[in-house]
Amino acid sequence: MMRTGILNLILIIFISATVGSISYPQEHNLIYKDRTRDLDSQRQVIFSDIEDGIRQADVNKISKYFSQQPYLSFSNDVTGYYSANQAFYILEEFLNLHRVISFKFDNKKMDEKFAYATGTYQYELKGKRDTKQIYLTLNKIGKNWCITQISIN
Repeated sequence: MMRTGILNLILIIFISATVGSISYPQEHNLIYKDRTRDLDSQRQVIFSDIEDGIRQADVNKISKYFSQQPYLSFSNDVTGYYSANQAFYILEEFLNLHRVISFKFDNKKMDEKFAYATGTYQYELKGKRDTKQIYLTLNKIGKNWCITQISIN
């Protein structure tokens, strides 16, 4: 009788250990999926803010995401690394000169530390309408997502 009790106890311990080890990967996978969803939603909000900022020519909505020295490459011969403050004024001048008709990100690619988006920028310059491509890169710097590159060509 005592031997049966010990065997049952060993069996219960074995089953508990096995069930626990099976549920950990499932639990870990759920946590990872939640974390991934959180990252995706953060980036979606950032992309949405930037898209609205470009559409409304409101650089304040965009500049809050600038890294310390974003790289700018614009069709008006602006190319290089600029301080966040300089980038604000350069982008503001560009958007005021190239009046936005419409803008939307067409393509987005994201992973844990890097994200980019491309979109079609329709604008008016001196009474003529034209289209350019915008390429934007976000990098995870510390806990924040920052714009590290904006190209408008």
